[in-house]
Amino acid sequence: MKKLLVNIVCGFIVNDDRRRDVRRRMLGRGHAPQAPAGADKDAVELSALRENIKALQGMCGQTSIDMRAWINRNVEKKLSTALMHQKTFLPFKAIHSGQDIVIVATGPSLNDFRPMDNMIYIGVNNSFLNEALALDYLFAQDYQAVAPYVEKMNAYRPQKCIKFYGLTTEFDSGFNRVIPESHAIAAKAHRYRTDWEDISSFSPDFAYDISAQSLGCFGSVVFPAIQFALWTNPKRIFLVGCDCSDKGHFCKRSTTFAQCLIPAWQKLKEFAAVYYPGTEIISVNPVGLRGIFTDLDQKDEKNEA
Repeated sequence: MKKLLVNIVCGFIVNDDRRRDVRRRMLGRGHAPQAPAGADKDAVELSALRENIKALQGMCGQTSIDMRAWINRNVEKKLSTALMHQKTFLPFKAIHSGQDIVIVATGPSLNDFRPMDNMIYIGVNNSFLNEALALDYLFAQDYQAVAPYVEKMNAYRPQKCIKFYGLTTEFDSGFNRVIPESHAIAAKAHRYRTDWEDISSFSPDFAYDISAQSLGCFGSVVFPAIQFALWTNPKRIFLVGCDCSDKGHFCKRSTTFAQCLIPAWQKLKEFAAVYYPGTEIISVNPVGLRGIFTDLDQKDEKNEA
């Protein structure tokens, strides 16, 4: 029972070093109090466990009541995620083995992309507004980003484009970031959950088994989309419009946040090399990602032709 409680508590500590330290202390491998001669062993262990939980609460800056509520809610969320993702993602496991996939983001370089034949197209957010493309899948998760065109998104290529509407900040104050269930129903969209947590020192991570785990978010819907793409086991993944620059979007929206995503892309490269070494990742007309993956400049191809 003690180990089970320790595993549950430590499961919500995202920092590896902190998690190991807490586990060591809670299991009595660090500075756990020693039982005096003749003392009841179970009573001493329970007392030590209580002390370590208090220490953990202090590290998290939460009260005892808050900690219990937080643990309960997150246990429920992890169970809910596993059940949800079994339904959402399990049917797509290795479904595109040997095929090529294009991930379509919304960087300005999307305007320079020349569509390629015999590809599976996975778009994010308003990439579906590019009339030159016919998306097979569409990912969205931040309602603030898609609200102006969500009804068009819901109605986009019915029966042909499979939609995934993610849940990100559903348990903090940003309820307006969650795409309402009514829209998911209208779009016949699959629901999924990201790993984003509104806690200090949080660090997202990529998920290998997306049929049970929440998807690493890193602040951009493109990362859940590419984790899904890897899950389908393609031969190659082409990245389009993943500019990571301050030039905004192909439809004239502006942002500087994209430049902060480059470390996440580098981490993705390492993740894919371990779990999907048979899948090559290629940046098409790269901007901020140049040199990270294999680069493909379509302008050079046109000049050569």
